[in-house]
Amino acid sequence: MDALQMLENALEAPQQALAVLGLAVALAGLLYLLFDAIRYRSIPELNVPITEQEASEQLQGAELYTPTTQLPKDKIPCYDPSSMQFLGYAKAMSPAEVREVIAEAKEAAQVWRSSSFGQRRRLLKVLLKYIIAHQQEICRVSARDSGKTPLEAVLGEIVVTAEKLSWLIKEGEAALKPRQRGAGVMAFYKSARVEFIPVGVVGAIVPWNWPFHNIINPISAAVMAGNAIVVKVSEHSSWSIAYYGRIVEAALAAAGAPLGLVRFVTGYGDAGHALVTGGVDKVVFVGSTEVGKKVMAAAADRLTPVTLELGGKDAFVVCEDADLNQVVPIAIKAAFLNCGQNCASGERFIVQRKVYGKFCERVTEVAKSMRQGPTLGAGPMDAGAMCMPGSVQKVQRLIDDAVAKGATVLAGGKPGPANWHPQQQQQQQSQAAAAAPAAAAVAVAENGGAVPPPSPARLTRRSAAAAAAAAGGSSDGSSSSSVGQFYPPTVITGVTKEMDLYYEEAFGPVMTVIPFDTDDEAVAIANDCPFGLGSSVFSGSKRRARAIASRLEAGMSSINDFNATYMCQGLPFGGVKQSGFGRFAGVEGLRALCVPKGLPFGGVKQSGFGRFAGVEGLRALCVPKAVAEDAWPFMKTSIPPLWQHPVGPAAAPFAVALTTMFYGPSIGTKLAGLVGVLKAVTGVGMASSSGGSSKAKSKAC
Repeated sequence: MDALQMLENALEAPQQALAVLGLAVALAGLLYLLFDAIRYRSIPELNVPITEQEASEQLQGAELYTPTTQLPKDKIPCYDPSSMQFLGYAKAMSPAEVREVIAEAKEAAQVWRSSSFGQRRRLLKVLLKYIIAHQQEICRVSARDSGKTPLEAVLGEIVVTAEKLSWLIKEGEAALKPRQRGAGVMAFYKSARVEFIPVGVVGAIVPWNWPFHNIINPISAAVMAGNAIVVKVSEHSSWSIAYYGRIVEAALAAAGAPLGLVRFVTGYGDAGHALVTGGVDKVVFVGSTEVGKKVMAAAADRLTPVTLELGGKDAFVVCEDADLNQVVPIAIKAAFLNCGQNCASGERFIVQRKVYGKFCERVTEVAKSMRQGPTLGAGPMDAGAMCMPGSVQKVQRLIDDAVAKGATVLAGGKPGPANWHPQQQQQQQSQAAAAAPAAAAVAVAENGGAVPPPSPARLTRRSAAAAAAAAGGSSDGSSSSSVGQFYPPTVITGVTKEMDLYYEEAFGPVMTVIPFDTDDEAVAIANDCPFGLGSSVFSGSKRRARAIASRLEAGMSSINDFNATYMCQGLPFGGVKQSGFGRFAGVEGLRALCVPKGLPFGGVKQSGFGRFAGVEGLRALCVPKAVAEDAWPFMKTSIPPLWQHPVGPAAAPFAVALTTMFYGPSIGTKLAGLVGVLKAVTGVGMASSSGGSSKAKSKAC
C-alpha cells in the first residue's frame, strides 16, 4: 500500500510542478502586460490640431492653379499636383530671417548638447507614438502636397520613418558612447578614447518627394546626437510643413526640449543659400547633383562639413536563374513607386537575355494595368502625379529623344487618358461643369462684354487647355481636359549610349530594360554610369549575386531585393561618383553629426574637418558600402498580393495595419495592428473605395 501511494505521489509531482510553472508564466505575462501598458501611458499623448483642408479626403470648390515661372518673392504658391487644386501660400523667408532662425537654434543647441540620452529617446518615443496613431492624417497631407497615392505614402513616409526612430531609440546611445582605443607601443601607460561631441547646429536642405520622412529623418538623427537642426523644406512641398511642424513642436514641448531646437525654413534658393552660409556647423543636402555642387561651393568659405546625397540611376540586375514571380512585382515597385521620384529608384533594368523577353512581357502587362489619377477621394490608384512643375516635360523629352534614335516603348510613353481611372475623368468633367458659369462671366468681362465663342470650360485661375498643357497633354484640350501632372508608367527597350536616357537621371516612372549575356557584361553596363547610389542583384545563387554586387560601383547593394539597405536603418545611406559622398544613416551617419574628439587627428572650425588617423582616418579612405541580403534560405522578400497592381481598396489599410503591428509602441497597439492585418486580408470591413473619413479608416485598420 505504501508503494502504491508513493507511485501516485510521484505521478502527481510533475503535474503540480507544471501547474505551478504555468501559473508563474501566466503571472509573469500579466505583469509584463501591466508594465507595458504603464510604459505606454508614460509616453505623452500629443494633441495636434488639424485644419479642415488637412483632414478632408476631397476639397470642395477649391480653385485650380497653373504653375508659372513668375513667382512672388515673399510667398510660395502651394497646390495638389494630382488635382491642381490651389492650397494657399507658404511664406518665402528672406536670408535675414533665415539667419535669425539659425541664431535661435544655436541657443537651443547649447542647452540640448548636455541633455541625457534618456531625454533624447523620450522625444523620439513621443514622435513614434503619434506617428503610428495618426498614419492616415500624415499620409493624406503628404499625398495632397506631393501627388503620391495613400499606399505609397504609408510605405515611404511612415514605414521607413518608424524604422529610423526605432533604430535610434534602441541603438543610438550605443553608437555615440565613447570608444576606448589602443594607446600604442610607447604610450602604453596612457588610456585613450574617442568621444563623439555634438557639432552644434545642423542645416538640412531636403527635397519634395517624401515631405514627411525627409524632415523627420534628419531631425531624429540630429537631436539624438545632441544637436539642434534647421530644416529648409522644398518650395515644391511647403504646404505640408504647417501640419508636420505642429507635430514636431508639440513633441518638443512634451519632451521638455528647448524652444528653437528644431526650426523650419520655407523659401526659394536664396533661403537655402542663407542656411548654408549663415553659420550652421554641418550641412546635409539631399537633392540634385547640380544643386549639390553649388551647396558644396557655398559651404567652402566657412569650411562647413557637408554630406551630399545626390542623384541616382540605380542598376537592377536580373540573372537568368532568378525567380521572375518574385522579381517582377519588386521591379514594378522599384521603377514606379512614387512615380519613380526617388533618389534610389531602379532606372536601369539589366536582364539576362534568356529571360529578357519574358521579363519585358510581364512588366509591360502590369504597367498597362496601373490606374493613374487624383490620389485622394477618387478610388484606389496605382500611380499618382509628378510633383515638380516641368517634370512631365523632362521625362517626355528623354522618351522622345530615345524613340527618335530607335528605342521602343512597350507601355506608356505619352501623357494622356489611357491610364486614367474612370472616376478621374468624371471628376474632371464635374469640375469643368461647375467652373463654367463663373468662368464664362470672367470671359465676358475680359472680352469687353462680348460673349466668347464656345470653347472648353475655363477653370478658375486657368483654362482647361492650359490645364492639359501643364499636365503634359495637348494645348488644344484633346487630352480630355487633363488636370494633374501625370506621366504614365513607361517601359522602354532598345536604349543605347547615344540616347540621353541612357546616362541622364529620369526621376520619373520610366523602366529602361537592357539585355546582357554574361555577368561581366552586366557589371560593365551597370558601372557605365555617372551615378552610383543604390543597386539590386537577383539570382537563384546567392554566391553569384554577391559576386556581381561586390563589383558594382554603388554605395549600396541589395541581394534578391530592392532598396533593402534603407529598411535596415543600421546601415549607412549614401553613394559614390555623382551621387555624392558622406553618409546619413546608421552608425556612420549618426557619428557624422558629431565631432570625433580624441585619437583621430583633425580639427574643427577653420582647422578643417575629417580625420586621417585612427579608425576614423582609415575608414575615411574607404567607401562604406551597405549590403543587405536574406539571412535564412526559407525567408525571402516578396510583394504582398494586396500591394500588387492593380491594387484594391484594402492595400493602404493593410499597410497601415502592418506598420502598426511591427512598430506599435505597446503590445496593445501591436495586437490592434494584427487585427487590422487580418481584416484587410480577409476583406472584413473594407469599402469599395479608398475614400471615406479618417475615422472610418482608423476603425478598419
